[in-house]
Amino acid sequence: MDLKEFTVGELMVKSYIVSQAGQAVIIDPGAEGERLFDYLKNNNLELKYIINTHGHFDHIAANEFLKEKTGAEVLAHPKANLKFTDPKLNLSALFLSHKVTAPAIDRSIDDGESLKFESLTLKIISTPGHSEDGISIYIPEENILFSGDCIFANGIGRTDLEDSDFKELKNSVEKKLFQLPASCIFYPGHGPSGNLGSFKNSVWPAIS
Repeated sequence: MDLKEFTVGELMVKSYIVSQAGQAVIIDPGAEGERLFDYLKNNNLELKYIINTHGHFDHIAANEFLKEKTGAEVLAHPKANLKFTDPKLNLSALFLSHKVTAPAIDRSIDDGESLKFESLTLKIISTPGHSEDGISIYIPEENILFSGDCIFANGIGRTDLEDSDFKELKNSVEKKLFQLPASCIFYPGHGPSGNLGSFKNSVWPAIS
């Protein structure tokens, strides 16, 4: 498995391209679609899935470009669909001078589901709190997690938004993410990667 990360857009979102055997998955193409597409093209990668960890504008803004260029299947939590098409719900109407929309989800994915991608398993974990449609993606074969805006290396996603809930985020972290191996490396929606055990022992006590 190859993993390439990009920092894109005004809010410096992390977009991740997971690839194997000429196939690719992109997680959270938040902006700069041409740059992401160029990487795919230059590395002879066929994009199979676009997966969004939630539907906020800074994580979906390049969906349309990549969908049109590649025909990849767009996957997200079922509750994300409203955000894709509503600039108020995806917060672009609140935070940007222009409105962001994205094509509708091709297939919804929810807690407990698994996607086979080449020799890898992408396990979907529902992690609401920052956003009610939040998901994280765990790849057991590599012991890595894509945590969206649920947790960051040094903190958590904000919970003061309309569909945020700190109690839900706390449950997502303690009842779901902390069930994964402490050695798990997680790749968040913003900032550097982290170690789940270190987060649990050094970061979480000051938050919870």
